Amino acid sequence: MSVNAKDIINKMESIAPKEICCSWDNVGVMVGDSGKEVKKVLIALDCSADVIDEAVNMGADMIITHHPFIFKAVKNLDYKNPLSRKIAKVIKNDILVYSAHTNLDIADHGTNYTLAELLELEDTEGLVPMGEGNFMGRAGRLKNEMAFCDFIDFVKKKLGAERLAVNGDMDTIIKKVGLCTGAGADYEFLARAKELGCDAYVTGDVGYHDGQSAEDIGICLIDGTHYLTEVIVVNTLYNILSEEFGNVEFVKSKVNGQTLNIV
Repeated sequence: MSVNAKDIINKMESIAPKEICCSWDNVGVMVGDSGKEVKKVLIALDCSADVIDEAVNMGADMIITHHPFIFKAVKNLDYKNPLSRKIAKVIKNDILVYSAHTNLDIADHGTNYTLAELLELEDTEGLVPMGEGNFMGRAGRLKNEMAFCDFIDFVKKKLGAERLAVNGDMDTIIKKVGLCTGAGADYEFLARAKELGCDAYVTGDVGYHDGQSAEDIGICLIDGTHYLTEVIVVNTLYNILSEEFGNVEFVKSKVNGQTLNIV
């Protein structure tokens, strides 16, 4: 049994409409025939070389990713370029690649929704406005308030992290949490979380000066890493798509795409 890829794409765009993505983004079909028949789909955070090999080895017809397979304009397919080689490989193996990026970050059942659910936040609200009725990031009340030192351990357990970079007074009581998956440590996001009464903020790609900003405004900060705060959406998409298309085999990528590790 199979379904037309257009049906899967339509479902993805009902979850994360293309029109809500950021203006600088690239979402939708990246490579391939959007009208092909699909029997097996691999879901991953990135369309990395390892993920493509995984798709080829399992005989996947389609790869769905969060991060865009093609982000900037491609002017040639010189095989000296790693992206060109990856594009050539998916074409050679007739694999359709579809990506939902900032539209999935903003969507009601996207990355930020998934992280808020994982961290057991209640009474959630949008963080930073992104157009009419849309928000990037979320803020909500922690189901069980706890000291920051305990909240760090809680986040480690939820994300499956051995170590996390953090900033803040370990004795601070955390009642409300703001978050933005991926790279959300901009001052605008930190300040908005503080304005909404958040005691702690969870994001990824935190830099030195971001830690200073958190100290300046008085909010505890956790770098959950770009990868760990976003790879969790793979499971969300798997559950939604598997329920919708029972005659298609959906597979969650087993590739560990973490690019930086603290040792």
